[in-house]
Amino acid sequence: MNSLLIEAILHPIKQKTVMKIYKNLHHNAELNLIKDAIPEVLIWATFEKTFTTCLGYALQEIAETCGNNVRNTDKKQRKVLGIDLAINEEWEGQLKANKNTQTGTHKNDSIQKLLETTSKHETKAFFAVAFGDSFDYVKNDIRYIGGEAFWTWIGIDYTQLRDIIVRVMRETADEVKYAYGHVLRG
Repeated sequence: MNSLLIEAILHPIKQKTVMKIYKNLHHNAELNLIKDAIPEVLIWATFEKTFTTCLGYALQEIAETCGNNVRNTDKKQRKVLGIDLAINEEWEGQLKANKNTQTGTHKNDSIQKLLETTSKHETKAFFAVAFGDSFDYVKNDIRYIGGEAFWTWIGIDYTQLRDIIVRVMRETADEVKYAYGHVLRG
């Protein structure tokens, strides 16, 4: 696994996160009440939302770039309804950062689209979770796989990947603290 390549994929998340915080603090009139009352909540809420949203797309890119026979189908030129990744041209599925990424009514719709597309393509369906406990089981013709089991399946060292992401996340938080320390100290 190429650590430098993973870091290069993750680097833009830092910039987007810091810039989104700046935009929300200085240019988003809809958030004035929060900014005036508790700006540190706005800073960390923006950090969490921006970083995790960007991380979802970066994980797909990491899977394609560093994994074995993985294709990121979520790119504009190859967009496939209900599918994020194709593995070995035999499997098609979705990759979510964690189990809570998709809940409620979106989950059923997402699974329905996944099954429709894999049926049409005559491929096997999977639903992967990037982080958390390792698991791998089949239910209703869908392979549910997560944590270390998923990354091992595609040939990526889970512990090393997780360590790099945690480091980049901490570096980003440090940049936010440096840039907005005056606001965070009150």
